[in-house]
Amino acid sequence: MSEHWETAAFKARVDEVLCSFVSQEADQFADIDPALIPVARQVEQAVADGKRLRAAFCYWGWRAAGQPDSDALVRAAASMELVHAAAIVHDDLIDDSALRHSRPTAHVALRSALRRRPRAANAARSLAMLVGDLLMSLAGQLFATSGLPAAYLGRARPLWAALARDLIAGECLEIPHTGATPDTSASLKVIR
Repeated sequence: MSEHWETAAFKARVDEVLCSFVSQEADQFADIDPALIPVARQVEQAVADGKRLRAAFCYWGWRAAGQPDSDALVRAAASMELVHAAAIVHDDLIDDSALRHSRPTAHVALRSALRRRPRAANAARSLAMLVGDLLMSLAGQLFATSGLPAAYLGRARPLWAALARDLIAGECLEIPHTGATPDTSASLKVIR
């Protein structure tokens, strides 16, 4: 790859990694039992679109540290998109959002898939939570198997744990403030 930055080409590389990895993992998940097919489709849907900004930030952070472009780097960067997708699924569930980018959110789509079951809405919310959890697990798997040198992956482990902890802390802090009187300092703490 040339040193000239081509946004569309980078996005295509990330999309290819995500599509291939997530499709394979979703198929393996659905192969466990046909009842898991709607969940597997939501895992795929969660990463179907996006600007891939988190992947770009990861990529350029690595490059700014003097490291070369590589397929391993793109795989590691793509894992950040899975973290983001997990957070979005969980956030939509917490906020009870029906749509994201004009498409049904995971819990709404899963409710449709379960409409003939008792307590379909509750079951769909539970399944959506697990979709988010699975996406976070897949993010860790993609990062760990990215092909980056083991020494770098080892140094990143504590940062990965901090990423997950801080992401969950932010969501937890958002919940009691949703619908309350706006509080700038509390909001800044959430987005930190």
